[in-house]
Amino acid sequence: MTQEAVSRQTVFPEGPAAAAGLLEPALAQAAGEGAEPVSLTIDYGVAATPGARVSVEAGVDRATRTLVFAYGRVLSEEGAVLATGAAVFRRINAR
Repeated sequence: MTQEAVSRQTVFPEGPAAAAGLLEPALAQAAGEGAEPVSLTIDYGVAATPGARVSVEAGVDRATRTLVFAYGRVLSEEGAVLATGAAVFRRINAR
């Protein structure tokens, strides 16, 4: 089963967990229905201004019968990397 990559335009929210709040839902969407988070790692790049327009991208690096390994990033309009993330999801409906 191949998952489609996720890409969306949005604005950068306020708060210390802004990048996580953008990345986690995109990673979960990329992992697909029936997956629950096991771990999430975020690495921060350049600082973003709240309200700035950003792009969020996520995709699946590898998937097994029970686990999905996803990656993503938040980019400024100029293409600067604001944050990258990697997550592992457990497929709860795996048999």
